[in-house]
Amino acid sequence: MLPLILTVMLGVWEIGRGIELTATLNAAAREGARMAAGGVNNGTPVTVAMVQQEVQNYLTAAGFPAAAVNGAQIQVINESSDTWTDPGSAQPLDRFAVTVTIPSGAAFNSLRWVTGTLTGINQLSTNVEWLSANDTKVTVNTTLPF
Repeated sequence: MLPLILTVMLGVWEIGRGIELTATLNAAAREGARMAAGGVNNGTPVTVAMVQQEVQNYLTAAGFPAAAVNGAQIQVINESSDTWTDPGSAQPLDRFAVTVTIPSGAAFNSLRWVTGTLTGINQLSTNVEWLSANDTKVTVNTTLPF
C-alpha cells in the first residue's frame, strides 16, 4: 500500500511542478510579446534579440536555472502578410507569435525536482499570439492648399 501511495504522491508532485513551470513559461512569452507589440523600447526599435532577452530575463527572475534559461528556444514569428523580421518594423495590428520551448536534455532536466519521470513529459513549450500596437505612420503635407 505504501509504494502505491508514494507513487501517486510523486505523480501529483510532478504534474503540479509541470503546471507551475508551464504557467511561468507562458508568462515569460507574454512579457516578450508585450515588448514586441510596442515596437519601440526607450526610443529604440524592438528587435527579435531584444524580445529574446526580455523572455530570458523573466525566466531568470522567476527562478529558472541558468541551464534552462540559456537552453530556451525563443522565436518571434510574423504571422501577417507583411515581410518584417523585427517587431519594430511591424505595421499596426500585424499578427505575430512568440514561442518559447525548453527542449529535452540538459535544459529540461535542470527543471526537474526528481530523477526519472512518471508522466513521460520531456520538454515544455508555449505559444502566445499578439497584435502589433505600433503607431500608424502618418505623412503630413505641410504645403497649404491655396
